[in-house]
Amino acid sequence: MLDSDIRRLLDTAFSAPLEAGEADLVGLRAAAEAAPRLLGGDSEAVASVRDLSVPSPAGPIAVRVYRPGGGSLLPLLVYAHGGGWVVGSLDSHDKLCRILANRLDAVLVAVDYRLAPEHLYPAALDDVEAVWHWVRSEAHGLGADAQRLAVAGDSSGGNLAAALTLRLARAAQPQPAAQLLLYPALDASCARASYRQFATGYNLSAAQMAWYWRTYGGATAGETPELSPLAATRLSGLPPALIALAEADVLRSDGFDYAQRLRAAGVAVRIVDCAGMIHGFLRWTGEVPAARTWIDAIATAMRPFLALPRA
Repeated sequence: MLDSDIRRLLDTAFSAPLEAGEADLVGLRAAAEAAPRLLGGDSEAVASVRDLSVPSPAGPIAVRVYRPGGGSLLPLLVYAHGGGWVVGSLDSHDKLCRILANRLDAVLVAVDYRLAPEHLYPAALDDVEAVWHWVRSEAHGLGADAQRLAVAGDSSGGNLAAALTLRLARAAQPQPAAQLLLYPALDASCARASYRQFATGYNLSAAQMAWYWRTYGGATAGETPELSPLAATRLSGLPPALIALAEADVLRSDGFDYAQRLRAAGVAVRIVDCAGMIHGFLRWTGEVPAARTWIDAIATAMRPFLALPRA
């Protein structure tokens, strides 16, 4: 059963969702920026926020570094925002990043990766990887414990976080201590059960998500694991994962099936199944009080993964 506040938003603010499409790109991006202003409530204070620039082969990448209170070296999350690889920015997810930094008691480095269709796969993943390597070398200066570095993201950002671990594994490079995947997009085929069950009427439609995949992936085959992580044949050795699912979401099966695959490969996994929620709810804390409750639950489940470095 949907949460009453979610139902209200579906009947009002989301009653005529903006359809994803090339002609609506400007409108889609404007809506992504407006959502936190309309639905996100007041911004939480953190001890410090810094906008920095990270060098990469493709040019500088803007990042925003959030630090909660506390003087000791903290865990750190490299965070990739959602938005179908097409919309979203440091500002669109600023309120959520502040809440996560506070609840996890961790430094959070948000990545302003390049967007499609101007920049196709793997541009966004390349940017997240560049920031990951920068964070590893600069951890102490960021006030972070270099042994407790994690990757995280919501929706398409969850895709990028998961894909990064696969890329690092392929290159035999050190893995993050953990991965936090918030209603992640993990299967470019768009063929799993939840695409049929929640195809329309729950804000993000199956048709919209299929358009996002096409727009980001371009001509890349959907069986490419670093584009579509559920296509990977080998998942052993990946970091422990906390996967948060929304009850009524086209991407629900992506997250659930990936969790099952990780467990079968011997990877520690925790699932937080957010009853009554739909895709995107984590940014609606001003209008959906239950969203904060679920963020608290996610943080509680994630903290043990950040407590100690990987063996």
